[in-house]
Amino acid sequence: MKASPLPSTLHALLLCASLLPVVCAPALAQDAVVLKSGQTREGKIVGVSGGNVRIETSAGTVGTPLSQVREIRMAPPEAFEAAAAMLASGDAGGAVSALTQLNETFSGLPAPWAERAAAMLGDAKLATGDTEGAKAAYEQFRQTYPQATTLANLGMARLAVDAGQYNEAEKLLQPVLQASDKTAFPDSAEGPALSQGHYLLGRVKEAAGDHQAALANYLKASTVFPFDSNAAASAQKQADALRAEHAGLIAP
Repeated sequence: MKASPLPSTLHALLLCASLLPVVCAPALAQDAVVLKSGQTREGKIVGVSGGNVRIETSAGTVGTPLSQVREIRMAPPEAFEAAAAMLASGDAGGAVSALTQLNETFSGLPAPWAERAAAMLGDAKLATGDTEGAKAAYEQFRQTYPQATTLANLGMARLAVDAGQYNEAEKLLQPVLQASDKTAFPDSAEGPALSQGHYLLGRVKEAAGDHQAALANYLKASTVFPFDSNAAASAQKQADALRAEHAGLIAP
């Protein structure tokens, strides 16, 4: 009796199993370190140590001086997303722990998410009431990423708002928000800053008793520029509270 042919799916699986694993295994996403010389090194970025980016390759772990790096291509790790979710949900203590570990591993990595993690550590410490710790984190951020003036200004503005220094906070926020009215589609670097900036300016305006302007800024942070989940969630809460307390307010 002639054997019936294998079902096509089973046949494909058996064929795949008979081949070398590299042929049938799905390709793994790789990080990349692009050097100023134009050379690209691919693998898994595992941290920064001694001024070097460490990347695991098939030949082992290679260290590349940060001074030679032109660009880092690396998606935010799950730990970063988890820390952001903790902060957004109100688990500031958990966020501090997670962000501290992230910064110990990746501090100095020239990647947007790594810069954000360094700034968020200050945010998280401020949320726990550790003002001095937050100030130290923001100062460390300034030293590690001196070119990231926008995030540095946001950090110092948060401290100023928390201290009731609203005029100082507004001055720090002006350069952050100067592009706000010129774009509805900011790039990945500008979007989160606009969300955070409008949230903080909303708090400044609310403290001054300008509830309509406060609502406008909260809504910009939560609906027009919702690129930072923590700022957007906080802004929405503030907007809802304002509307509940002041029935005459309308959305701009």
